[in-house]
Amino acid sequence: MSKLKVRYYPDPVLKASNKKITMFDKSVRKLAQDMLDTMYENDGVGLAAPQVGVSKRMMVIDVNAGSEEHPRRPIVFINPVILSQEGEMTGQEGCLSFPGVYFEVRRARKVVVKYQNLNGQELKIEAENNLLCRAIQHEMDHLDGELFIDKAVSAIQRDLEMAKQGLGEGDVIELETQLKEEAGQTINISKSKSMVS
Repeated sequence: MSKLKVRYYPDPVLKASNKKITMFDKSVRKLAQDMLDTMYENDGVGLAAPQVGVSKRMMVIDVNAGSEEHPRRPIVFINPVILSQEGEMTGQEGCLSFPGVYFEVRRARKVVVKYQNLNGQELKIEAENNLLCRAIQHEMDHLDGELFIDKAVSAIQRDLEMAKQGLGEGDVIELETQLKEEAGQTINISKSKSMVS
């Protein structure tokens, strides 16, 4: 059991391209276990290899709490590929590489993913409208050098949360004012739409 160092934004490894894994040996098993240990120690539900400085196409996910009622059920995804996605869902996300930053992100409501396990066996998994569906897409973004900050529903909310944690520029009070104005416009638009219906 080895805890790896989580890389924080703006570490360039988070935007780097990642190599496909072709050898399924002890080093891959060790990396997977070390990633799971690191994820659990940081109270995460997912972790991608780039987040620990390894530019490989591997991610680990466990959406269970690890209690007696909900024992841990980790999934190791190697070389995952989204085969299909449909619909849309919006929900709050955070990221171990962005401590303390949370905001709304839009994702596909359903995904079907092909991946390999630690033995190199090809498997498929389907997730719909749940935390697993969201976590798969979030971690796959990491493997593609994309970050959840690029998928925010509200750029103002994202900038505000980043500024609060010292990860972005901008005046917190000014951003809070802009966010209130944005929320007011959304409410006014939805009220006028409901009147038209």
